[in-house]
Amino acid sequence: MLNAESILFALNDMDDILLERTRRALDYKLGRKKRKTRTIIRVVLLAAVISALMIGTAWAAGLIGLGNMRAGQLFGVNMLSMEGLSDSAEGQALQEWLAFYDEHREDPYDAEEAIALMDEYGPYGATTQAMADEIDRICGKYNLHRLGTLSTPPDEKSFYDAAGIGKLTAGNKQYENDYGGGYVYSSGTFQYDGTLFPRDQKYSILYQFRYAKKGVLGYVTINAGDPNDYTEWHHETADGQTLTISDSAHGAFLLLDREDSFVVVSIAKSGWEDSFNDGILDGLGDKQVTFELSHEDLEAIADSFNWAALDDPDLGMDGEFTYHQYSETNAYAQLTNPDIDLSMLPESQEWLKPSISAVYEQQIAPYIRDFRLVDYCIEKGRTDIGWISFTGTATKPINWRTIPSDKGTVYCRSVCVTRDENGLPLALDSFDMLPISKLDMAKNIGTEEKPDHVWLMNEKKTIASAALYVQQTGETYTVSDSASLEALTLMLREDDTISWNVEDCRFNPLYLTYSDGSRATLFTAASGANAFWQYGKWQGYQYGMTIFDLFGVPLEAKGYTKHDGILTAHMESPDPILLKWIEMDFAEEGDLLERRIMSEQLRQMRYEYDNAHHCVRETWWDGGKMTNEIISTYAEDGRILHSETHTGNMWSITDYEYDDEGRLTAEIHRDNDDAPGATGGNIYYSYDTDGNCRRKMGWEQ
Repeated sequence: MLNAESILFALNDMDDILLERTRRALDYKLGRKKRKTRTIIRVVLLAAVISALMIGTAWAAGLIGLGNMRAGQLFGVNMLSMEGLSDSAEGQALQEWLAFYDEHREDPYDAEEAIALMDEYGPYGATTQAMADEIDRICGKYNLHRLGTLSTPPDEKSFYDAAGIGKLTAGNKQYENDYGGGYVYSSGTFQYDGTLFPRDQKYSILYQFRYAKKGVLGYVTINAGDPNDYTEWHHETADGQTLTISDSAHGAFLLLDREDSFVVVSIAKSGWEDSFNDGILDGLGDKQVTFELSHEDLEAIADSFNWAALDDPDLGMDGEFTYHQYSETNAYAQLTNPDIDLSMLPESQEWLKPSISAVYEQQIAPYIRDFRLVDYCIEKGRTDIGWISFTGTATKPINWRTIPSDKGTVYCRSVCVTRDENGLPLALDSFDMLPISKLDMAKNIGTEEKPDHVWLMNEKKTIASAALYVQQTGETYTVSDSASLEALTLMLREDDTISWNVEDCRFNPLYLTYSDGSRATLFTAASGANAFWQYGKWQGYQYGMTIFDLFGVPLEAKGYTKHDGILTAHMESPDPILLKWIEMDFAEEGDLLERRIMSEQLRQMRYEYDNAHHCVRETWWDGGKMTNEIISTYAEDGRILHSETHTGNMWSITDYEYDDEGRLTAEIHRDNDDAPGATGGNIYYSYDTDGNCRRKMGWEQ
């Protein structure tokens, strides 16, 4: 769930309470094709992108411009109204509500009461009856209605139908205007995200279109900064609509004060640049850029909207409704080294070529020529991890691991590929890697033709032997005694993972052989830190040792210090643009006490435990200020029963239910965004007679 308090009120004009619902709704079908995940992410994150660029920008006095939209302060920051001019009933009502909200946003509240208020008052951030009463009082004072019920239409045409307008995205000779996704209130207020594509350029421009119906109490504001940063002027559009354009170095607005509504279009001077010349602006290998927009450019952008469609619901509705197709195409194909043999890759695995090519070029080419791929096991993610085996001719002495094969000498090396600041593949250190498949949490109990996947939630196999390759020391450490193997089995917990941190892209492989002869490769953190991700948070293994302790890895391994009974693992980031370093503190009994992450500023996660070493409280700190709190309760046997997450006035609660055999049967989620009785975020588990676990999300029930 996104943080409505910071995004919704303090940063931009997005109704964050609705963003999660919009994200779910955007998994819609156009014809028979599902909207791609990358497009969904683009739509959901669009608000944050625009906000980040517009923080520090400003409003200017004069005209019907930004200077007429002041809405007071929130969190000590000057805010603009996206609902109407300051002297309008809507503007004055919003000022009163913001002042009340800012004073009472930290008031304690009852979760059940907040849920009951959600449908009618949730969009305003109200969590108590006193807040709801104040909204009603303000509406009565200014003769306004509340926003009403929300809908998230599944496609562009449905959106216009729900809003009661014609097709807004006309486009023109200079710009293609693309609808992205949005929401509509029953009162008539609506908002959508869009993208402009200059027809003679190779970048995209992000924007938001906010239509606030007059006679309605809205709540959306934007932080805008210094009034002197903007230049404003009137412009008559191609279809005869006169509006105000407000421009600054960081972003721009189109403003329209109508008899029945107030319209604000927020334009970011940032987007994707088509650095691959593939005609696809989806961020896949493309570069995010900032750019200038001249007065003429902004006027052409204003002309790319069908303003008359706000009054004519039939205008343009007989035309085509499309959106840009964002798919995993051959955008990375140009990065693949044509001189290496990857012919064994099937067409369905084309996405692997950039990663394997990057490993070859950056890690293998200095030592091997005539590279030919023999086998591979790579898991795709923000960082692609796994291994490859290959043949080739060594050009200098090397002592890499080899395996016997009828193809001759076959080398085995790891694959660990992240992305640089331009989105291009960046191979991190490659090391010896055994050709073992990664253990998956799911297994197929059906056939290849008719797969039937179940979750290995409670299935544990006995570990017969284990070996840990530590990249920092360049050595392999083994463990075979039964006590240590039993401890390792417990450390794997339910997700079969020696946890690695996505922000720490260096891995040490752990090779496991089970008593039934099956084998698997897991990946530890570069620190060997004993933390794992469970129930939505990091927890310690609580067995009095780190993974390095278990395997006898010396503390002299890179990045370790011990002081006052606390073991600290320090890891420099391979991607300093994203973050600079990570540290973890562990108590002598093994509990993870604190994680510190240094990016633009210091972020900290602190953990508190009960006597049984269960994490009962987790707090997040950003720049010295606590931003999140997670409180958990457990049964006597250690099963988690209840978890609460609080972020300002935002909250979410999860209750865990079990059957008579102690197996998890449901995770029941609710939060301040949910209507009473909502089950969209619930997860249910069932088990067949063989103990196989099946998992379904609530909205699939």
